[in-house]
Amino acid sequence: MTKFRFSENNNGIGVTVHEADLSLGLTPSQILQIQELLNRYKVVIFKNQNLNDDQLSEFAFRFGPPFVPDKNFPVLGSQDSGNSIVIVGNQANEYSKSYLGHQEVLPHSDHQWLKCPSSASLLYALDIHLNSAPTVWFDMVQAYNMLDSEIKSIIEEINSITYNPFYRPFGSVSAKYVDRDIDIPPGDTFPHPLVRTHPLTKEKILYLNIAYELDFVGVPYKVGNELFSKLYDHIINLSYKYEHQWHNGDLVFWDNRSTIHYRPSFDSSIRRVLKRVTIAGEMPY
Repeated sequence: MTKFRFSENNNGIGVTVHEADLSLGLTPSQILQIQELLNRYKVVIFKNQNLNDDQLSEFAFRFGPPFVPDKNFPVLGSQDSGNSIVIVGNQANEYSKSYLGHQEVLPHSDHQWLKCPSSASLLYALDIHLNSAPTVWFDMVQAYNMLDSEIKSIIEEINSITYNPFYRPFGSVSAKYVDRDIDIPPGDTFPHPLVRTHPLTKEKILYLNIAYELDFVGVPYKVGNELFSKLYDHIINLSYKYEHQWHNGDLVFWDNRSTIHYRPSFDSSIRRVLKRVTIAGEMPY
């Protein structure tokens, strides 16, 4: 088989690839096809996979080099900096370290607080029990496209700062526009364009999470907070999103530049174990 068959999701984000066995490796044309699907649909789903760690990494790094955490700038799993695979798990007691547990994970883009946020990530479902949480991806290209021209003109030249949540107690940070006269969150910061450009598709992206502490560079608090509230409501009500109900063997590959993703909370007694691999990225522009 030279190319994969695939089907589009109904809401414009996400595509499912059919009859793919990623353990067999990929031809050059299949690698190019998957990259094209990722560029166009932002989330690519493979069902019924059976991959060991080497095969999972081999697939991921066909699309870019590994994301390597810097010990000076903590991220999820940076304690396991020698391993490119991070366990995202609840009731995952057989692993030495697992992360995120069962609590809600608010809509975010991975590593947005770093100088070079990651470009893409993969989650591979190992052991998913009934009534565990789905993952939801939002299309932030469409989020930008659907803004009115007045808001677009306002945000075009604004840089935003996302404060690293891992300098705070784990799980204590939620979406908040920072009043710098009252409290500046700890850690070094790296401003990025609020409207970034995708380096491959050239599309404009509303590069904004609604999970962490943030502010807009040089914008007075009252003006910035009102703008953030408008953009927050806009994202929450976005129709261009994909909700994935996990099954064992699912592998989901997403563009971290042009999406944000969310996970609701679920019962702490329910087992939900996945492996995550992350691909390095560039400075946003």
